Amino acid sequence: MEQGYYAYEKTDSGICILRCYGSSGSVVIPEELDGLPVTEVSAYAFAAEMEGEPENTSGFPCICGDRLEELCLPQTVRRLGRYIFYNCLRLQKLSLYSSLAFMGAGAFTGCENLAFLTMRQLEGKSCLREILQDLKQKVTVECYRARKKPGAGDTEDRPEEWELYCRLVYPEFFEEAVENTPARIISTQTHGMGIQYRNAFRNTQVVFEEYDGLFATGKYNIDLNCVAEMALSRLRYPFSLEEKAKEDYAAWLAEHLQEAAFFLLEEQDMGSLRWLAETFAADLGQMELLLSEAKRQEAAEAVSMLMDVRRRRFPAGKKRFCL
Repeated sequence: MEQGYYAYEKTDSGICILRCYGSSGSVVIPEELDGLPVTEVSAYAFAAEMEGEPENTSGFPCICGDRLEELCLPQTVRRLGRYIFYNCLRLQKLSLYSSLAFMGAGAFTGCENLAFLTMRQLEGKSCLREILQDLKQKVTVECYRARKKPGAGDTEDRPEEWELYCRLVYPEFFEEAVENTPARIISTQTHGMGIQYRNAFRNTQVVFEEYDGLFATGKYNIDLNCVAEMALSRLRYPFSLEEKAKEDYAAWLAEHLQEAAFFLLEEQDMGSLRWLAETFAADLGQMELLLSEAKRQEAAEAVSMLMDVRRRRFPAGKKRFCL
């Protein structure tokens, strides 16, 4: 992502971003402008059209509508205005802090392709559930927490490093308006297990036992690729993963190893594929399943990596000759 140019105004609490300008679809909003903290992003800031369009003196086009692809918000931002991402059809990734305090109505209206959230977790309330409730499509969430170096003297607010400790996959759901003609009432019915996963929260925090408990039913009712990603994510990053849930995920993955490899190769996720080969594959037969799928997809990089792992984990025995 590149630092860009901004139209903004000063408020009682700091700086409010009105528009962003730049040459790419990726935006990094800074923590400060003019020596003041950036605390807010205005209504319709990334929508294709907004009332009272600010003057653009940057010389770059406005990053809005279908030009926005990725956004990174700083910890200082506490408020997002209404319809901020209205019809941002190409927005795919959003990075933010859990401490975001307010999100205006319709913030994610039309963001049908937003599929990846990076959440930096801080103490206190989290905004994750509120965001997920607005996103009906499948969403993968990577959660980071502060990791302090011994003697570094940093604080949780400004840690030297962040570590990925949890990856959660939330399946899709959809809503249907159903009319009761005699009673002249229109009710909304929700379909898909995605809403159940989004309800596995208590006091704004994920309840991992409830989340993992849904897998017993979810593995039969959710898209196969989504189930594969869910099992891989929980086993690779087993934060608060109880032994029974771990066994359930592992049993499913062992039965669908080739499908999991197919998904990872399609996503070009070499990190997870390496983890699968080095950590999960229990014997040479499972290793060969991964390798055969990589060869079938003609994924040369993956084949090379898997063959290297196979040589190290399952070395061929020395040949013996009898005279």
